Amino acid sequence: MAEQEFNPLRLTINDVTIEKFNGHDKMSIMPQFVEASIYQSIFEPSLKAELLINDQIGLFVNYPFTGEELVTIEYQQNNLVQNISPIPKTLKFIIKGVRNIMVGDRARSIMYVVDLISPHFIQNTRKYVQQSYSSKVEDMASDIFLEYIAQDTQIQFDIFKDLVIEPTAKKRTIVVPNLRPYQAITWLTKFAISEYPDDYYHFLFYEDLDKFNFVTLQKLIKDATDSREKISKLRDEKYVYRSDTEISNYLSSGNPNEKLKQISNLINNKRFTTIEKVAGGYFQNELFEVSLLQKSYNSKVTELQPTNDTRYALGKHPLNTPDYIRYVKNNTTLSEYANRVRYIVNNYQNTDSDEGITQPYYREKFGRVTKRLHALNQIDLSFTVPANMDLKAGDIIWIDIPENHGFNIVQEDIYLSGLFVVAEVKQVIASGYRAATSVRVHKDGYLTQLLENSSYNTSLSTPRVGSNGKILGTV
Repeated sequence: MAEQEFNPLRLTINDVTIEKFNGHDKMSIMPQFVEASIYQSIFEPSLKAELLINDQIGLFVNYPFTGEELVTIEYQQNNLVQNISPIPKTLKFIIKGVRNIMVGDRARSIMYVVDLISPHFIQNTRKYVQQSYSSKVEDMASDIFLEYIAQDTQIQFDIFKDLVIEPTAKKRTIVVPNLRPYQAITWLTKFAISEYPDDYYHFLFYEDLDKFNFVTLQKLIKDATDSREKISKLRDEKYVYRSDTEISNYLSSGNPNEKLKQISNLINNKRFTTIEKVAGGYFQNELFEVSLLQKSYNSKVTELQPTNDTRYALGKHPLNTPDYIRYVKNNTTLSEYANRVRYIVNNYQNTDSDEGITQPYYREKFGRVTKRLHALNQIDLSFTVPANMDLKAGDIIWIDIPENHGFNIVQEDIYLSGLFVVAEVKQVIASGYRAATSVRVHKDGYLTQLLENSSYNTSLSTPRVGSNGKILGTV
């Protein structure tokens, strides 16, 4: 692609500055800046970044560069509405380490990579949470975030990010057992029960460019699934993979929104995790809950049905055929016999609560999350799109993906195409207006129901005979 095709929004870094931990000696290192890579993931609580530096001024000795500095990256990109001036934005990081130090041939410059992480993370490394809470899980997560993370970060670095929390139900008494703040909030995702437990159950805790999130995966995809049919018909709402020769022709349409959704460098990271899913509990798992208060135990089996049994899923149809699903499930009774068995011990009452959320919802959560994680792991793709800082981890996008084969006529893949969750985003911004966005996406089902019989009519095929008279195959 040409430069304007990779960077149609003219995403640029205006300045990169460092300053001492005490706020003194603020200095621009833009002349030394080569490239920045910014990472975000729904499975990570912190933003990360890397800076590639070509140091010709001896920062280690003359500044001196100690690893305690605050790094500020100022960037901007154009708006799709061209008459709106771009608004500069800033991202702040603390230094995690410096690596890959290489001295130039003439010993007049040094190149190295500076690993960066969100400033909130330093609070996570210097504190532990060892406290009892008696409230809804959403309030526990909010209290831990504000007391242990947000307040001191704002005081030290003048940075504040909101924590967006999805409402939960059922007041609980939980003792956080001496965990780091991020670890404590991630641990609470296991106990959180949504106000709508039949629909939302897989809670995530992660940071994107604008905020922290304590939300369910199902809530993230709700709006997209509600408008699934509309999105599938709108050309400028879909991300599309096209060959290098097709992209230039396609971009000549002049639609700026379409220019941002051209996929290149499509990579299949993973396809098919069948044995992992059997052993991990995707098809069937069981939770044994030992209640100290009731002096009893309960067992909850979660089974995958041949038809999709979840309301908010990225794919309408399961990833395996009905015959296979029925076979790999262990259909025995009165014994601990499942693909995966988990044990928990608690003291929660099994009676109905005032909120109408009963203990069985808590049990069902474990099996559903196990099933969903294994489903997302089966289809794992990476690709590159034109640079766009508005694309964030947790976004739900529609992708048209071509069939993977070597035939002359390539059509849209009837199984893979559809809605995907953006699990990871890597923004690469370099000097000279060079920029691109790399995305990693997953999905938990197919757009079209799987065909159990081959579309090739092998019984009518004719043999291919070699020059020596031997049969080489069929056509």
